[in-house]
Amino acid sequence: MTMSNATDEQSPAFHPPGDCILCGRCVVVCPLFAATGREELSPRAKFLLLGRLALDDPTLGRTAASELAGLCLSCGRCQAACPLGLCAPDAVGALRAAHPGWPEFLWGQWITRAGIMWPMAAALCRLAPRIGPMPRLAAALSGLDQTRAIPPWLAPARFDTALAGRRVAIFPGCVAAFARTDWTRAARRLLLGTGALLAKTPEFACCGAPLGHAGLPAAQDAARRTNIRIWREAGRPVLAVFCASCHHGLAAYPESLFLPGEADTWRQSVIPLSTLLGDTAFTVAAKAPQAIQYHQPCHAPPGDPDAALLSRAVGRPFPHGPTPCCGFGGLMQITAPDLSAATAAACWQAHDPPQKAHVLTSCAGCATQLAATAPPSVTVGHWLEAILPEETGHADTAGE
Repeated sequence: MTMSNATDEQSPAFHPPGDCILCGRCVVVCPLFAATGREELSPRAKFLLLGRLALDDPTLGRTAASELAGLCLSCGRCQAACPLGLCAPDAVGALRAAHPGWPEFLWGQWITRAGIMWPMAAALCRLAPRIGPMPRLAAALSGLDQTRAIPPWLAPARFDTALAGRRVAIFPGCVAAFARTDWTRAARRLLLGTGALLAKTPEFACCGAPLGHAGLPAAQDAARRTNIRIWREAGRPVLAVFCASCHHGLAAYPESLFLPGEADTWRQSVIPLSTLLGDTAFTVAAKAPQAIQYHQPCHAPPGDPDAALLSRAVGRPFPHGPTPCCGFGGLMQITAPDLSAATAAACWQAHDPPQKAHVLTSCAGCATQLAATAPPSVTVGHWLEAILPEETGHADTAGE
């Protein structure tokens, strides 16, 4: 299969995203522009360029213009700032779908066949660590390494049992399903402590968002339908989600995928794990780090319940407002890794963590990217890594 030879006739037609008024509000919030100072990388420039491409402007070199317009981190901050609600990630995803190439194909394989691709890539890095792109790949994969988990220092002291008796299924997301299984174990421990009945489910697929933004609508649709089918067959339980980007992707499923009246049930079922834990109280171990920071993901739900949970747990508030984008960027890990790295560097400059700090987050992509790019003395992880393992075995009360 040679995706790079796909023609416009073989691909979905591209439609312009809307009439951008060029106000520049998106430029102010764009992390790619902030990291590089290059306005041609801003959402405003993308909307202008995408509109010209849709009109088949003969003065544009289509390949170069498409590649430039496709340089997007998919953070979605532009949509929140835009008075018209225009979304660069959605527009770029449509452009990529209309003009697919080998990066989109490779990214699709990386996500949909993670169980095969990720261990294979890790093995290649071990065998040839200094050949060609291997050093860069090894750095990126380091964030998936479970042996690099942060030392745990947070223990549940009292569980909120408002969830007792309710059926709950854990939606792990790709990273926790295929690499960071320790996150799922910690989530399971916490949910069992609340008295929830954990539904036994087959493996969920990707939430779909990384596939859609990469211009792979068919793969996105298949993943979404798989997840809905599994949820439906499990009796439509509550879905406990501990990745902010997964939560964002799951909450955006279109109504057309559901049975009549089912879409509302789905949306009400997709709940952050931190919200489900309610007022569960935690004890900070004596070995806890002195400096603890929180990185708020771009796709954190309103109010960021993960930040609220951690703030209660450590007994102090974290700075309010969005933190800088980590620069993960999904497909840009393949198409523009240097821009992804530049955004990560700007993010770390803004965080400016002290020596031996622990930086926690609630997004799998953020945890992976930040762990791979952190200063030498700084430890990064998902907040579930901070949860101390259970001292004694817990009976499995999962429902069938």
